[in-house]
Amino acid sequence: MAGAANLTGASAATRPQGDLSGYAVNLDCWFRDVPFERRFALAREAGFKTIEFWKAARAPGLDATAIRRLADENGLLTVQYAPEAPWFSDPARHGEPVKMIESTITDSRILGCTQFTLTGHHNVEGMTREAMLAGYATGLMRIAPLLEAAGITALVESFNTVNHLNHLLNGSRPAYAMVKAVNSPRVKLLWDFYHMQLEDGDLIQKFKAGWDQMAYVQIGDVPGRHEPGTGEVNHANLIRAIRALGYKGKIGLEFMPLNDNWRAAVKAVAGLDTGA
Repeated sequence: MAGAANLTGASAATRPQGDLSGYAVNLDCWFRDVPFERRFALAREAGFKTIEFWKAARAPGLDATAIRRLADENGLLTVQYAPEAPWFSDPARHGEPVKMIESTITDSRILGCTQFTLTGHHNVEGMTREAMLAGYATGLMRIAPLLEAAGITALVESFNTVNHLNHLLNGSRPAYAMVKAVNSPRVKLLWDFYHMQLEDGDLIQKFKAGWDQMAYVQIGDVPGRHEPGTGEVNHANLIRAIRALGYKGKIGLEFMPLNDNWRAAVKAVAGLDTGA
């Protein structure tokens, strides 16, 4: 196993080669054998220019300002992150996402980032599915004006019912219908192909059907949520198709390199995307 710690100090000749400009490496999934703050340098050494992660305020001393400093020191740009979202399928809790969005807007400006992942679509005991869908849509509509005024996009992410239980949005159809109904230029879809393969399959056609609401893409092979080539998805065809359709954004690498071998993961993705 090639651990991430072995990368520090590697010469350019020994680093993985290939074009990584189309990707944003997820710092919570990669380089897991070192503390979070050391992963920025490793991302740079591996050849990445853009990053994503799950939380801005992670721990005392490692808030959005500290993360921005680490990113700048390593020549990295944050393209999106995933702050913790309150459960707001229940209208009784709609004040919570407003507070969350206000703090997220502040963090996003510090990070120099104009989009973030938004979930919060948990099932609520005692509520019907119809009531939860209506409640979640109303919550999104309530925060949409704040996002529009700030110029920051919430990326609504749908999950799957195989290993992400107790959620309202799973697969492409309910998430697409939800965002379409909200009808805001700042509430769009995060399309994670790992979740979509587990829940829907038919990846390219489903992506085309939801294309008009798409803002960000992530990949991870099935099974296992590892790099392309470790599972059943033909990522070369998939990435070629989404680029041909017009997707110009970064592709988030929200997967765990198999056996934490980041070198093999870099080789697996480097030759797949030439369209960014």
